[in-house]
Amino acid sequence: MKYENFNDAEALKIAMIIEEEGLEFYSILIKNAKDAKVKDIFSELALAEKKHLALFQKMYAEITSQANPMQGCEDYTVDLYLKDLVDTGIFTKKGEARRVAMVIKTDIDALKIGIQAEKDSILYYTEAAKNTRHKGGKKAFEQLIAEEKKHLKILAKQLEALKH
Repeated sequence: MKYENFNDAEALKIAMIIEEEGLEFYSILIKNAKDAKVKDIFSELALAEKKHLALFQKMYAEITSQANPMQGCEDYTVDLYLKDLVDTGIFTKKGEARRVAMVIKTDIDALKIGIQAEKDSILYYTEAAKNTRHKGGKKAFEQLIAEEKKHLKILAKQLEALKH
């Protein structure tokens, strides 16, 4: 993806892509999971991603309204770092979730990729929260960081259970 400058609206657009792709990923995995508990986890996570997407869409609409001019990053090194996070993230490109989900063969592999996607989200949202100037956007990123950490814990716990 090519970004000229990471501003608050751009950060939220990327977050919406991450959540859309996460929703797609978990929705596909619900159908493909063999273990009932894994299927339930993916179902819960898909629902959560849908809620996250709605929150980011609301913040994006607020930020891009006439009353709220977009704020940009002042630090070029932050811009480059955020760009690298986006360029190397699992679900930061449209269609990537479907491509990844379709090649997964086992529930363990699905859990591992889900864990990495949650880690990528936490890292991106942490940096976005630090750099956004919009209070609502900052609050949304911080809220999602906490939720993504819970998702990571759920996935990691289930991965350990399946391994043993």
